[in-house]
Amino acid sequence: MKKTIYYLVMAAVLVFAANVYAEELGMYVKVLDKAQGTFDEVVKNTEQALAKNGWHVLASYNAAVPGGCNHRAHTLVINSPAYAEKILSHGVRSAFALPLRVGIYTDENGIAISYLNPASLNRTVLGDNVEKALSINTAKELSAILASAARGRVVNQQIGEIRSKGYVGGMGGGAFLEKIGDIYKREDTGNAFKEIAAKVKEGITSNTKGWRLVYALDLGSNVVVYGVDKAQTEARAFEIAGEKRASKVNACPGVDHAAAFPIEVIVYRERGMVKVVLLDEMYRMKLYFEDAGKWAFMKNMGMPGSIEKEIISISTSRLK
Repeated sequence: MKKTIYYLVMAAVLVFAANVYAEELGMYVKVLDKAQGTFDEVVKNTEQALAKNGWHVLASYNAAVPGGCNHRAHTLVINSPAYAEKILSHGVRSAFALPLRVGIYTDENGIAISYLNPASLNRTVLGDNVEKALSINTAKELSAILASAARGRVVNQQIGEIRSKGYVGGMGGGAFLEKIGDIYKREDTGNAFKEIAAKVKEGITSNTKGWRLVYALDLGSNVVVYGVDKAQTEARAFEIAGEKRASKVNACPGVDHAAAFPIEVIVYRERGMVKVVLLDEMYRMKLYFEDAGKWAFMKNMGMPGSIEKEIISISTSRLK
């Protein structure tokens, strides 16, 4: 058993090392498919493998799937304090690259494990050549850890939107920093940061719009990241993501985007102000779901605005 795990890990590292240096990177990396064991066993073993290797599992939940879908999806939200510290050294806005996420889902081949690709995400959030070595090494590390979580076929396949650079162009795209919107701000005096962060959390947890707080990641005295999701939103997003790939053997392939959620609401200190910020939702949907195609975005143009409106409403409901 130990030798089998060792060979799987080494295969994951070698295969990924060959691919990750390519300029074209997927938004996600599918590490393993045909994983053996029950779905719940694979989830549990994946959590344990991450924890043993220094990654904190902030949240673990069954993701929503489209109506009539007979597949399952599960999301793990993970953080490494050492990794987070290096990312945040580039400023509070870099918090949008934290935390990372793992998706476990079923498809026509059985159970698969994937993760949000830091080598792709960080090119967008930080810049193409910023923390490149850290991003690549973290991706290689995650590939090795996740390959060791279950017996199966190691594939390390780049999936989702494949990009050759960090800049997200086209309709709804643009420079990342220009897509961060202030939804509330107040002068940074006294206990403003703690008070605002607490009220944002209260607004999210007490909402009646179907949103829930999945995790709260306190990154010190300057940044708190809240992750929110809504089952209806997740299910619809996965449905859209899989429409053009749907087939008789897999009617809902979009669940392979399970690592796209939750959505980040961030409270941070910046230039003498405490701000509550949100990434433009059209831009965020494009970042994580662009492979759905232009037609899919055109048919669902109203969805990002509705999501953004609701998140702003719940996040600021206790602020004045």
